[in-house]
Amino acid sequence: MIRRSLRLCNKRRRTYVLLPLDLQIEILSRLPSKSVVRFMLVSKSWQEIILSKSFIRLRSLTQPQRFLLALHDEDDQTGRVSCSFFSSSSLSLSSPTISTTFLSRITFPLRRASNTSCYVNGLINMGEIICNPCTGKTISLPKLVKTTAASRPRLAIRFFGYDPVDNQYKVLCITPKGHGTPRFNHYQIFTLGAKPKIWRFIDCGIPHSILCNGLCIDGSVYYFAATDTGMMCLVRFDLNSEKFNIYARVSEELKALYFHNNSSRALINYHGKVAIAVQPFHSVPSIDLFVFEAGKQDYKEKSLHNLPQLRLRMKCVINHMGDIIFEPSCSRSEASVFHHDVKGASFTKMKLDLDVNQGRFSCFVGYVESRMLIKAR
Repeated sequence: MIRRSLRLCNKRRRTYVLLPLDLQIEILSRLPSKSVVRFMLVSKSWQEIILSKSFIRLRSLTQPQRFLLALHDEDDQTGRVSCSFFSSSSLSLSSPTISTTFLSRITFPLRRASNTSCYVNGLINMGEIICNPCTGKTISLPKLVKTTAASRPRLAIRFFGYDPVDNQYKVLCITPKGHGTPRFNHYQIFTLGAKPKIWRFIDCGIPHSILCNGLCIDGSVYYFAATDTGMMCLVRFDLNSEKFNIYARVSEELKALYFHNNSSRALINYHGKVAIAVQPFHSVPSIDLFVFEAGKQDYKEKSLHNLPQLRLRMKCVINHMGDIIFEPSCSRSEASVFHHDVKGASFTKMKLDLDVNQGRFSCFVGYVESRMLIKAR
């Protein structure tokens, strides 16, 4: 009996059941991202499925709207910065409290992290570090290519973006040469996962100076700039073709608000369009929203008055109704966001189930888990 059972067992092992491709995709799409990452190592066919554009698009459509929360903490003795990452449950606008789940904790090497964080499609760029909050893995950006007239590294400006066409993450770095004119800027780009691990020089036919942090939408990075002729504009950098162009012109009204000493501003994704939210004066609880379209001048979409408190930053529009999420620009007592119901013209405070402990936290809307295999430093 035992031998017969063993023979049957061996026979079963030699029998393979081939699942249909659509069923394989359906099974993989329902798994947590950590499991999906591990299953990329099972076979080449599964790796091809997981990295395919159709699978990535399916995952983005099936995953619920969530927050990514980053809690920053600095050790007073060593000076090292640590960051704990949490994800929220599916975003319910009717609940006053949003539950969170711990993802990972990362301790950055000295002088390698930055107070400015840029989140794109599941990964975060913090200074010279790119990290995957889902897995806790990080990668350090390589040193910039030296040039004969290169300026000090701290003057380098980086933009982080994701190219959905080739499923690639890229970092654009712009460094002034030190001649006092944008005509002599250096432009370098780094592709995450590319070999060799080096920066590449690219050309830019539009001499310009950078005026703000960037925003990545649908495979392009946008940022405000001033050309060498003095024109203020919105520059678009296409991550796939690696080409620059002037996307839109800035009106005199927005220009005056932008350069006001007491104004705060933030680029946001407004129904797939680039928009800037400007709070004209810190003492006035109101925000003006300007929207951009290709080849045109910006236009004022709306003005929001009677904000529930000062120093609120507009994060993004979260649905087709135009509801908006706001984040306090500085809060060390609690982690919270505000939901603005455009239809009801009301503001609702939603507390995040997170112990801030006098630390600094930042919130990113539209969190998705990335399957990018980032190796440890």
